[in-house]
Amino acid sequence: MKKLECVIRPEKLKELAEELRGIGVSGLTVTEVKGFGQQTTRPENYLFLPKTKIEIYLEDEKVEEVFETITRVCKTGQMGDGKAVILPVEDALRIRTGERKIKAIV
Repeated sequence: MKKLECVIRPEKLKELAEELRGIGVSGLTVTEVKGFGQQTTRPENYLFLPKTKIEIYLEDEKVEEVFETITRVCKTGQMGDGKAVILPVEDALRIRTGERKIKAIV
């Protein structure tokens, strides 16, 4: 199991969510965040830009397909397109049913 975290442009959220559902992603969590990266040229003028953070729990086999989908939908070629990372997940629990591991996330 893996956890994917990505930070994208807010205007890309709806299209990305639709595409992810289309490839079988069963759920995701969305948070509105602010941040800065290479767009900021001088430390004294930090400009916190609105971004959207997405968290998805995945089966290992889905990671590459999800990365490809994020790239295809969210890439504009401009600074500020975002980042995506994969983190290992040791265990998962669906609180309502008590299901564990992969059954808890699909």
